[in-house]
Amino acid sequence: MNLPKLETPTYELTLPSTEKKIKFRPFLVKEHKVLLTLSEADDAEVSRVVNDLIDVCTFKSLDVEALPYFDIEYIFLNLRAKSVGENVDVVVNCECGNKINTFFSIEELKVEKNENHKTKIMVTSEYGIEMKYPKFQNILEVFASNNMESMINLIVDSVKGIYNSEEYWSASEYPQEQLKEFILSLTKDQFDLLEEFFLTSPKIVQEIKTECNQCGTHNISRLEGLTNFFI
Repeated sequence: MNLPKLETPTYELTLPSTEKKIKFRPFLVKEHKVLLTLSEADDAEVSRVVNDLIDVCTFKSLDVEALPYFDIEYIFLNLRAKSVGENVDVVVNCECGNKINTFFSIEELKVEKNENHKTKIMVTSEYGIEMKYPKFQNILEVFASNNMESMINLIVDSVKGIYNSEEYWSASEYPQEQLKEFILSLTKDQFDLLEEFFLTSPKIVQEIKTECNQCGTHNISRLEGLTNFFI
């Protein structure tokens, strides 16, 4: 006689990018074991594991590779809440040097959207650049390296096309080297306009408010994105 199969609960969430509702299930024990190894994994492995887990836990209903990075973060954090627990322990560093142990609830996370955010950016009076949201792995690489070269590569990878009133040059039709040469030919002010695309992109945020029991300071800490929450 075979052992019984237990039903796994399902939940629903709304994707930040499209407002589409999707169903998901928690991690299974075998999947959670894989997560415990991520602290020693490189960026590529972290990205692969997170994407694979989201794929199976959303019943393969999404094109995970095509999702904006903030959708990946939001789904994963909700998976974590239903699988491991809603509360996350954190340590807040007060300006006096005291370390404050506290926690926040994943269910209180907010998706912050900037009303000035746009995907089409005019860099001259004639030419504009259309941007697309980078993959989760690209974001991890930028956080890990934290240098100008990685930021340039992120922008190059995020160019969807270049346009004027008469033509549209799709980035997919040109080699990366040529796109990079185009980005490097921009002025500093033009480059800053592209950086603004990332700075104003939707973010998963959490504010943590604490009172220091040593100096009495009211601390407000802000966490943004999966890289700051767990990885």
